[in-house]
Amino acid sequence: MLTLNTNKKPFIVITAGDPAGIGPEIVKKALSSKAIKYKADYVVIEGKSQDIQTGKVQAKAGRIAFDNIKKAVALLQKHVGPKGLVTAPINKQAIKKAGIKYAGHTEMLAGLTKVKNVAMMFTYNKFSLVLVTRHIALKNVSKNITTKNIVDTTLLFSEALEMIVNKRVPSIIVAGLNPHASDGGVMGNEEYTKITPAVEILKKKKLDVTGPMAADIVFNLLRRRKTDGVVSMYHDQGLGPFKMLFFDKGINVTLGLPFIRTSPDHGTAFDIAGKNIADPTSMINAIKVAIKMAKQKKE
Repeated sequence: MLTLNTNKKPFIVITAGDPAGIGPEIVKKALSSKAIKYKADYVVIEGKSQDIQTGKVQAKAGRIAFDNIKKAVALLQKHVGPKGLVTAPINKQAIKKAGIKYAGHTEMLAGLTKVKNVAMMFTYNKFSLVLVTRHIALKNVSKNITTKNIVDTTLLFSEALEMIVNKRVPSIIVAGLNPHASDGGVMGNEEYTKITPAVEILKKKKLDVTGPMAADIVFNLLRRRKTDGVVSMYHDQGLGPFKMLFFDKGINVTLGLPFIRTSPDHGTAFDIAGKNIADPTSMINAIKVAIKMAKQKKE
């Protein structure tokens, strides 16, 4: 564990992710960046093992990554004041090989903090979206979408967007699930049975929400700054356009935790691990956003 004392707030804990991937490299490069070097008090947690093979999926690496997250959560739970967690990428296969039950960072952090309502937000340069469902098979998406989880996710999203766009009531578009938002019920009825009721509830709560709107339109509106954020129904609906635009720059934010959590929007990149060519831009951006949001988060 390395502590960089800058005598400034907020308190940011950074985990180095899977030790066989590019996590340790991008963390080191990011912390040397003038853009963030003296902006917070940093603690870096990087578990190591001599027999880790760079660029390979290994149970031992998965266990180290998970143990680092547990240590980070314990530190943050003890800290009083502005705080945040920035996580370098983990590998889901390595986590599974290690016998860990969680599908990814989001589920892991929710379990460790005993929080039930969490959401995955992705953002870069005021292009922001949130997912209603996360790491599940496409065939299971419809049955996992409910009016309640659309409402809960959008409430978390609106609060986070206030910090991102500096607007008291940010505008949000809720995407439909089916092509053309079902075209009046021609292709499915989730828009009418689940999504529209959620939008009506959110409007009653004084949120600036529109929808359901066809998903092939909403991201263009977001890109053109016609809205502040989009609520996406499933993983690839939102992350397809986001990663096309911001693969090396975008970040992931976990909403609903007792502290701010951000991460780069890319994986462990085993193919380039150990070559010292990994781009730290997304990690730098993740740290910047963690600092910004930690300063604004209500205790």
